[in-house]
Amino acid sequence: MFPALRPILNKGGAGRYISREESVDRLQPIVESQLQLLRAYDHVCKRLEDGTTRQRFEDVVLPNIRTELNKLYETVFSLGGSAPTGAAAEWRVDGFDGSDTDMLKALLERDREFGRMLTEEMDAVHHQERTRAILGHNAAKADDRQTMLRALLADLGR
Repeated sequence: MFPALRPILNKGGAGRYISREESVDRLQPIVESQLQLLRAYDHVCKRLEDGTTRQRFEDVVLPNIRTELNKLYETVFSLGGSAPTGAAAEWRVDGFDGSDTDMLKALLERDREFGRMLTEEMDAVHHQERTRAILGHNAAKADDRQTMLRALLADLGR
């Protein structure tokens, strides 16, 4: 469906939603990507030299990403599916070495990719409204994190 027509065609839930099974299949890679993003943020947080930045990650960023991930888990479960938890996966994160600036730049790029993934998914298919709302919420939070990362990079550059 064309994004410009979505508000008109979705008025009152009009239109054909994808099936619950298809939603689960489409959400599973997103859950996996958000889980990997959480791992990356956690990895960087443990290695940050700047105490103020590390504290912000611990107090705000990591809890928010966990909440977003839990919303995705809940959505998949409510659709009758199971989401990857990463319990059996190796907690290995690559590409986040070097200075605080290097790690934050790598995080920014990873979060941009994740934000694009969410936006593309919302535009690609007609998810149920609750699922669209959660995808939209997580995309907005990704934008917020990217703004925060750019501000932290500017502060570190001074």
